Amino acid sequence: MTEFNLKEISNLFKNLCCSQCRNDFTSDSVSIKEIEGDILICNLTCQICGKNFGDIVLNFNQKSDIHNALEIIEGPPPITADDVIDAHRFIKKMK
Repeated sequence: MTEFNLKEISNLFKNLCCSQCRNDFTSDSVSIKEIEGDILICNLTCQICGKNFGDIVLNFNQKSDIHNALEIIEGPPPITADDVIDAHRFIKKMK
């Protein structure tokens, strides 16, 4: 496989949109850079506003006809000033 078809792109990215212009991603938004088995390293760029989201890694089972839509996974909360102070105190005690 060297490219996604329109159905696969619309299904994988149906829950996601560009964070800058809120438009949907198209098949042209994803360009495959490297394939290693079922792992695809791709570049994701909004074709409407041009925002480049950088490289994405997809575990894409090429033998399957069904691919679930991607979902946003929230990360940990941002580091606070108190976290920095606590880390400083911890490192200072280690000396």
